[in-house]
Amino acid sequence: MDLGLPGEIIQYDFRRSAPYAEPAAASDIPRPLRVVQWNIERGYQLEAVIATLQRLDADILCLQEIDICNQRSGNTNHGLIIAERLGLNCGIAIEFQELASPLRTPAQQGGGLHGNAILSKYDMNFRAIQHAHQPYNWPRDGSLLGEPRLGQRCTLVAEVAVPKGPPVLAYSAHLECFTGIVGRTGQLCDLLLDSRESADQFPHQLVFGDLNTFAHSLARFSPRYANGWYRFRTLGMTESEWWIKNILSWYPEDGAVNRRLEDEDIPAEHRFSSGILRSAVNPGWWDPFDAVKDITISNHAGWMTAKVDWTFVRQLKVLKHWMENRDFAESDHRCLVLEVEHAHADILEEHKKLTKRAARELELRRRSKFWTWCSLVAAASLSLVAFKLARSSMVSGLSKAI
Repeated sequence: MDLGLPGEIIQYDFRRSAPYAEPAAASDIPRPLRVVQWNIERGYQLEAVIATLQRLDADILCLQEIDICNQRSGNTNHGLIIAERLGLNCGIAIEFQELASPLRTPAQQGGGLHGNAILSKYDMNFRAIQHAHQPYNWPRDGSLLGEPRLGQRCTLVAEVAVPKGPPVLAYSAHLECFTGIVGRTGQLCDLLLDSRESADQFPHQLVFGDLNTFAHSLARFSPRYANGWYRFRTLGMTESEWWIKNILSWYPEDGAVNRRLEDEDIPAEHRFSSGILRSAVNPGWWDPFDAVKDITISNHAGWMTAKVDWTFVRQLKVLKHWMENRDFAESDHRCLVLEVEHAHADILEEHKKLTKRAARELELRRRSKFWTWCSLVAAASLSLVAFKLARSSMVSGLSKAI
């Protein structure tokens, strides 16, 4: 069955009631907009995922790793199944054609398509961002990872005609994992630029996705997952901390060019390009979850943990936020849930202050950690010196006694 090609968008609409052609009265909306971010891990536990989504009854769902007719997922169309079972409007941006190959294990076997989705109770207009920055060449090098595929990373964008207030612009992104900070920063800047250029027409935005910010901990020692000059230059911080400190806390009033990303100590060919320096400016995004404490993925018996899933809001007030799938039974990612409502432009200033404060606190925490380690090293060194002196004194005393 010909379902599409990488870069294209597939659409389904299984809403059982009439589309929202006209905004509903405020009294008809029982609660704020409930929105979900979740990487469903190729739907390996699809029934459990659907049960959770049915219970959440969200208005907008941003999902990643949607499998369509791959052998590993029973040759079924997960996007269609989820949309039909939940009775939702749905768009799927196809990222990859997963080639069937003896190089793949049964759990990885392809034969179909793979991408990112946005589902909603409401009318949507879709488009896809074809990322200008593609740090991993999948058609050429996918076989080296045992995953031959055609296509590239792309982000689905939807104008959602919510019934209360102006439309919300929603993004469902899945940034590259087989790269490092530099490669992902390029893809993040593709989103920052699109968001900024869209903000006049669509000031209310949800920028959700699995952004794969895990180039730290054990991953730092694997050139497959963490490469480039920032692999060890970021010792003492997680990638999510680095994002907060160097990108997300830089705003237009700080300058049209992000000076924090200028690093004269790195060879010129490895520095961030001038285009990235201009794009790495926060247009008003804010994530209510903690960049360090709110872990969304945990692998290798807990030795590699990270906040890789992000729920950025722009000009929306977050009334409540929480995580589902905390035990990772339904997916290797936690499910993030927000309840939001439209806000005036002055909330942008409030969110900017919160982000800058978070950046300062993270830096203080990092410095405190550094000096704690210095103190421990100094204490251990002094203890060793004291031990050697005591031993030398003891040996000297014994020699005199003899």
